Amino acid sequence: MSVRSYSFLFLFGLVLRLGFLAWNWHTAPDWNIDALGYHHLAVNLLARRGFSLNTAPPFQPDGIRTPGYPLFLVLVYALTNVTPRAVLILQALLDAITAVVVADMTWRLARARGVALLAGFLYALLPLAWRYAAELYVESFLAFWLTFTFWLTLWVVQTTERRRMSGALALGVVTGFSLLVKPNVLLLPLFVAGILLAHRLFRHMLVFTAACMLVLTPWVARNVLVFGHPTLSLAFMNNLARVSAPATLAWAQHETIAPWTPRWEALFSQVVNVAAREYPALFATPEADLSPRQVYQRQAALADAAQAIIRAHPRAFLISHLAGALRGWQPLEQRFWYARLTGVGWEATFPDGFIYHLMTKGWQQTPVLASTLFFFFLTWRLIQLVGAGLGAIWLYPRDRAFVLALVLFIFYVTTLPGPIAYDRFHMPIMPLLHVFSAAGLVGLWRMARSIRQRMSTAK
Repeated sequence: MSVRSYSFLFLFGLVLRLGFLAWNWHTAPDWNIDALGYHHLAVNLLARRGFSLNTAPPFQPDGIRTPGYPLFLVLVYALTNVTPRAVLILQALLDAITAVVVADMTWRLARARGVALLAGFLYALLPLAWRYAAELYVESFLAFWLTFTFWLTLWVVQTTERRRMSGALALGVVTGFSLLVKPNVLLLPLFVAGILLAHRLFRHMLVFTAACMLVLTPWVARNVLVFGHPTLSLAFMNNLARVSAPATLAWAQHETIAPWTPRWEALFSQVVNVAAREYPALFATPEADLSPRQVYQRQAALADAAQAIIRAHPRAFLISHLAGALRGWQPLEQRFWYARLTGVGWEATFPDGFIYHLMTKGWQQTPVLASTLFFFFLTWRLIQLVGAGLGAIWLYPRDRAFVLALVLFIFYVTTLPGPIAYDRFHMPIMPLLHVFSAAGLVGLWRMARSIRQRMSTAK
């Protein structure tokens, strides 16, 4: 692959992302609760108030988020006098680089120039990537580090023996930092280590492991000092109580409930009541007055209560989790673009859902733009998934361990959110998915061309 091809791909992706950012400049970023949280963490770190979400004393240490993305914001804020939009410009730049990394990883795996360029351009053209690069969310930043991690893994496997050891060291650092960006990818080191072991790179796997642990140790040590336990994040216990348990109760009671609605919160209060009966003193104290170690104990008590509910309803837990993960694959992009282009919310236009509206009122009373957007994104999602499945099969013989690890990692990341899965949680693995989608689409094209040639010859 030539530098010229990669340069054009980078510029193409960058222009699209900066163009989208310029179009939304007057409203960017979207200051929702997650964006505000990362912003406050960065501002407090800059002001030496510690790793805290609070905007006023006491600045209680946060144990749910990890420091990777806030440290990135700190670096940008320190250079730009706390200018959030400067972060969005840098994220656009980084996401354009991600498209190049996707193309080069595909090239190293497939050794086919057309497949590699298609993978890079498909990701460069992805509207979902434009959106999240233009927000103070961690997903676009994480997408770069995950893609870079797997690219570097492939490089270590394919490079010369003389360069492998330094590559394994860098791979450990990059993988460890990826975990500090978002703890949801906790199992990432296992996938990388599995690839190294499958290629019999035992010494390199040990170096990788040591480097990864070295990166994580300061943060884990901080949590030991603050919360009294060697944990990467309290997010896992929090999600168990706030997400898995209410979803399990809802399914067990044959209720269909959207996350974070009043009924969802009422089910979460049942989890709180179970924990409060076990630890009345801990839950009688306002959360703001708890010490960090008591915060951990309270979160552990909620997690224990959630686990008891899940053990009582294992089937409801499994179904609610898998059903949520499957729903997460339905396209939602049409909602954003429809609202952005018309100024009217998708839910306001279709309060009972688009399909119900179409079935009851017909095409004539359905806005043309809404129909076009819905079926465009639905068709593209189907092409994406079918292409990815075929691409994984086609690429599997090239490097069985790498392809299998990539497929399982994509499945892991997209299944983990369960009941709260949606396109934002899929964003970090979209670059990896397009490696397979491009291979599958090229394979389909070649198959169709071969069939056409045979039919022509037969005539």
